[in-house]
Amino acid sequence: MLAAVKTTTYREINTQEWDMPKLEEGEVLIKVDYCGVCGSDLHAYNHASSYHFVDLPRVLGHEISGRVIDVVDERDQQLLNKHVFVESIQYCGNCSNCLEGKTNICLHFNVIGLHYDGGMAQYVKCKSHFVQEAPSNVDSSVLSLVEPMAIAIHAVETISNVKKGHKVLVQGAGIIGFFVAITCKELGAEVVISGLQEDKDTRLFHTENFGITSYINSELNTLSQDMDVVFECSGSTRALVEGFSLLKKGGDAVWVALYEQDIELPLALIVRNEWTIYPSYGCVPTDYKRALEIIEKYTNQLDSIVTYYPFEKAHLAFEDALKKKVLKPILTF
Repeated sequence: MLAAVKTTTYREINTQEWDMPKLEEGEVLIKVDYCGVCGSDLHAYNHASSYHFVDLPRVLGHEISGRVIDVVDERDQQLLNKHVFVESIQYCGNCSNCLEGKTNICLHFNVIGLHYDGGMAQYVKCKSHFVQEAPSNVDSSVLSLVEPMAIAIHAVETISNVKKGHKVLVQGAGIIGFFVAITCKELGAEVVISGLQEDKDTRLFHTENFGITSYINSELNTLSQDMDVVFECSGSTRALVEGFSLLKKGGDAVWVALYEQDIELPLALIVRNEWTIYPSYGCVPTDYKRALEIIEKYTNQLDSIVTYYPFEKAHLAFEDALKKKVLKPILTF
């Protein structure tokens, strides 16, 4: 089969012949239709220090949708020929965190496409209990958006305390920032999203399709400093610190992005203002159900924020994403 493979520590990804996955007990084989390029994929592509755990060569990709074409176990026969999407965080189910429902921080978890080969290939194998059948009324072209939407659902509805009427700032004009903003709007919050100057014409203008107000970062000083919640989704440590300046006393800071370096925090201000910090990582299985509901509601608008690339042009998709030329690149197969 053909796959888009990260082979070296250099900033490159190559389309090449790759071994067909061999199924083991409990696994299914998926013919991939679409695979999104995620921020985590970009970190791995850049060989960022926090992603040195990714062994090379590696087929990246965890935002996977496709059709099941083979199974091993009799109990999985009902998945044959069904359109499905894949849960990215693949947990043990037995550790203390899993038993508390916190499968996203399983003590032994793996992420498909990082710890082992993922969906940027014509075929991918996966344990059947991490495969969810897609509703027939959700178009397969947007199914690979379910996973990033589930991450937003987890941050907004599981981790944070966003309520109707809350003032919310979302920092970061990438797909997670967009989906966090949409989810907050669904809860009745007053939402603004911010990004860089270069985001204005390539990414931020899409907010109009969702009824969300956007600002470039240099304009944020015109906002009142009384945000109930600030979501940091950009991955910028500078933005993370600046977010506190717009947070009201007693407000919440929710950190959704991953960062490539450590920083000093204004600890005295955090204590004196009783700001609560909530890290949010990944999602749990129940987040996907709610994600599907929002994906279904906004299917027409979501198509406008996606740029599709044939998987043979994976390198271009990665480069365009890094240069912020597109909001959401998705590889097609």
